[in-house]
Amino acid sequence: MDHTIAATTFDGPLAVVVDGSPTDKGVAEWAAHFAGAASTSVRLVHGAPKDEWSAAVAAELNTTDFPTRLRQEGEGVLARAVEVVHGVDPQVAVESEVSELSAARMAKTLSADAAMLVVGACESGPLRDIVFGYSPTAIVNAATCPVLVWHERRDSGSEPAPVAVGVDGSEPSKRALSAAFELASILDAELLAVHVGAVHETDQLDYGTSVDWQHLREAERRWLQANVDAYRDKYPSVPVRAVSVGASAAHELRSISATSQVLVVGSRGRNRFTAAILGSVSQNLVHHAECPVLVVH
Repeated sequence: MDHTIAATTFDGPLAVVVDGSPTDKGVAEWAAHFAGAASTSVRLVHGAPKDEWSAAVAAELNTTDFPTRLRQEGEGVLARAVEVVHGVDPQVAVESEVSELSAARMAKTLSADAAMLVVGACESGPLRDIVFGYSPTAIVNAATCPVLVWHERRDSGSEPAPVAVGVDGSEPSKRALSAAFELASILDAELLAVHVGAVHETDQLDYGTSVDWQHLREAERRWLQANVDAYRDKYPSVPVRAVSVGASAAHELRSISATSQVLVVGSRGRNRFTAAILGSVSQNLVHHAECPVLVVH
């Protein structure tokens, strides 16, 4: 069975999208912590796409000179985000820009030389929808680098939270596992590898009496452990737990996200019911996880 190690993922700066929403502070803080730990820089970007300006934008801003006003608003958003980054780590190099590209084109352009694209998961507002055309799914679909969709963590326990990763044997999940090991190494965190899509007795499927459940679960554990062990030499300092779960992959991973610091998934798994480009499980987690979600292409 092939347990080839995927290539290193995080080479280059972090591209961080800020849009004036309540999530900006959390997004910028997370990016600053990661950039400091990874010894990389941060590129802050605010989207104000010229092609999408309209009378509706002018009405929202109560001005006829809305292109100038939009740029001024964007520069203010960026200035506040720079302050947040430097408040976390003054040593992190930061550059900022207002982009006039559409959200999808901006994501594609930024991801060409970024190690990771970071974006907030906050609900859209009327101005942001009109001006920026923003949605996390659109950003994730358009990007070619890993995309972290930031959610505020609901678990504030004192114990260090692990980096969790869903593993199902697909090529995207292999890349996700590699990225999760590197992320855990950078963040000095435990890695929790989760075999998603496993079959258990509680699934109540009609297999008759022919299924040896104990043998099946043991085979699942051996398979998952073999995938994890392939990274032992490269990441010897990363502590690892490996578990198999049944039922719905999206449901199980959402539950795990409640006690994780980051949840890592592939852009698509083995689920045949996919939505557009982003897989249905990944799309569910992008919108509903309880911690930041890293989607690896």
